[in-house]
Amino acid sequence: MARYHGVTTETVKRLFVDAGAVYLNYDELDERLLGATRGGNTFTIEQDVREIEVDGARGPVKGLRRIIEVRAQIVANLLEMTTENLKAALAGATVDENTNTTHDIITRELTIKDSDYLKNVALVGEISGSQEPVICIVKNALADGNFSVNTADKDEAGIEVTFTGHFDPENLDEEPWEIRFPKMAGGGGS
Repeated sequence: MARYHGVTTETVKRLFVDAGAVYLNYDELDERLLGATRGGNTFTIEQDVREIEVDGARGPVKGLRRIIEVRAQIVANLLEMTTENLKAALAGATVDENTNTTHDIITRELTIKDSDYLKNVALVGEISGSQEPVICIVKNALADGNFSVNTADKDEAGIEVTFTGHFDPENLDEEPWEIRFPKMAGGGGS
């Protein structure tokens, strides 16, 4: 009996391996590695694709679909605690380094300014058959999920930080994400 599977000799060269690393403002002058994570990281493009129903069609019709909404996100399971990481995890937060001699004071008001958005957040990882990384980017990123520090006995605290990409008001037709996938030797396509 024949075996059916998708494994080829090229399979081992086409795997996204390990957790990757999360960068803030990737490929910019102020690029910064977010730091150690645990439990992996996630790049997601949620999309609402509407099917336009028409009389006489017995199902979906090619060409009668449209994208209604797109939400690009990177979720980092942050293990490394720093003042800058906590500030990045709280949209609109500010840091007062001078009031207290032993602690940085992190607070915020209820206003999110344009300057609070990161240029981008990137999940950078390894493709097994390439010297170049795969780079998943959300643009105009803001940490807009809930903030919760999870502690437990005999364990290290972690924070799940959700960075969401935002459309640029000057170009609402361009989705706020991109994937930079390495060109593979021999085409690497299908």
